Amino acid sequence: MRLKSAKYIFLLLLFPFPLYAGGFIQVRSAIQISSTISDGKYSLYEIAETAKENGIKAVIFTDKGFMRWSYGLWPLRNIIKKTVENNSIFQYGIKHYLDNIEKIKRDFPNMVFVAGVDSSPFYYWRGSIFKNNLTICNWHKQLIAIGLDKPPDYANLPVIGNPRALRNGLDIFKLWPFITLFIGLFSLKLRMYSYRDSQGRELAPHSKALRTTGVIIIVLSVLFVLNNWPPLKAEFDAYHGDLKSVPYQNFIDYVNKKRGLAFWTHAGAENVSRRGRIKIETKRYPQELLYTHNYTGFTIFPAGYKEIGSPGGIWDTILKEYCSGKRKHPVWAIGTLAFDQQGDLANRMRNLSTVLLVRKLSKKEVINAFKKGRMYVMKGKNSASFLLDKFFIKDDISKEQGIVGDTVKLAGKPTLYIKGKFLDMPRKIELKIIKNGKIIKVYDVNTPFEITYDGDKSFSGKSYYRLEIRSSGLNFVTNPIFVVRK
Repeated sequence: MRLKSAKYIFLLLLFPFPLYAGGFIQVRSAIQISSTISDGKYSLYEIAETAKENGIKAVIFTDKGFMRWSYGLWPLRNIIKKTVENNSIFQYGIKHYLDNIEKIKRDFPNMVFVAGVDSSPFYYWRGSIFKNNLTICNWHKQLIAIGLDKPPDYANLPVIGNPRALRNGLDIFKLWPFITLFIGLFSLKLRMYSYRDSQGRELAPHSKALRTTGVIIIVLSVLFVLNNWPPLKAEFDAYHGDLKSVPYQNFIDYVNKKRGLAFWTHAGAENVSRRGRIKIETKRYPQELLYTHNYTGFTIFPAGYKEIGSPGGIWDTILKEYCSGKRKHPVWAIGTLAFDQQGDLANRMRNLSTVLLVRKLSKKEVINAFKKGRMYVMKGKNSASFLLDKFFIKDDISKEQGIVGDTVKLAGKPTLYIKGKFLDMPRKIELKIIKNGKIIKVYDVNTPFEITYDGDKSFSGKSYYRLEIRSSGLNFVTNPIFVVRK
């Protein structure tokens, strides 16, 4: 096993920046790793060292932004409540987190490190603590955001664990306890009847029952004032059931406003567990990719291929919506490690990576590759030794061409150029060319291979092509190249 690992590491270090078509270089990235700052196993520095040893050139840290859960009893949910909070970026210190990542860059000058955040925008409670069936739902329905560089961008993330960011304007209905407080105070001074003593002085004794009632009203009013303070509207809370896509679209819109990139993660995975008496339940949520808009991409590996990324699946539906003008932006596929405590980080990095196509190794170029879809995803024990040397589309008349993420304007017919190999030894592969969600051509070839495919020129509007490659120990998916008739 050590010899096999050493072989892969040698190959990765031998070819750190393989060339790609169009003058781009290939950079292997590791996405979605938590450190000890939140719920991770390793420190930021240890993660960087492991990445360097395994040929990873870009690391996207995504520690948990907020790890805070609260359950309160009605009607005083903000007073009679229990709150549990674990390590997170917010608890650690946002500026400290960003500063630590900047320091790591100085120790690893030939690598790129990008700060990100793993967020659960919403959860809701179901059941009752008194019936022993209390359940926290959708905590693992998550997105990651990358490219947020300013502490206020993190501090104001609109997620349910960050209630200050969800406050939106004055809620006058929360001021009602002040009315009852006034009534209680007034009742203490209210006298039931009056009479005159022998000297003619008017006397008005208090009613003991009325005085007791006033004290009770005052105490309850003060409790509700504290419970309702500050008297501001909340965009949502955890006590009114499933809000469907609303909190997640709200998160996506916020990230876009801050010029970050939002990715759905692990929409095909179900997560059910228990923590003491509390059940934690998140069902699969692939349909959310259809219901939400303007996010950058989604995780295709390890838990997003079957329902989302396979030919004709949800991803192709979304891409066709983009081609028809129903969506403003396409959606890109990435691979995420989702690494916190479990497993072997080095092995995970070797077996799953997103390869970015950049002009040079820089943070700006890395983020630009994510934004424009200039990447492909590969997983499997032999994925580290596979290289896609080129995949581009060229117009046979205008000679205009483009790589993954690009749009090629056609005057004639599109021609696909595909070339790849394994660095260690030849293997047989199955290569599928997918157009608009349909498999239009399958090749069974040995590596190294070079394929030229002439596409159909008799179409109008916008279409796209993408690739899938399968081999022993390799699952490989590219992002699409779009073509449009001039």
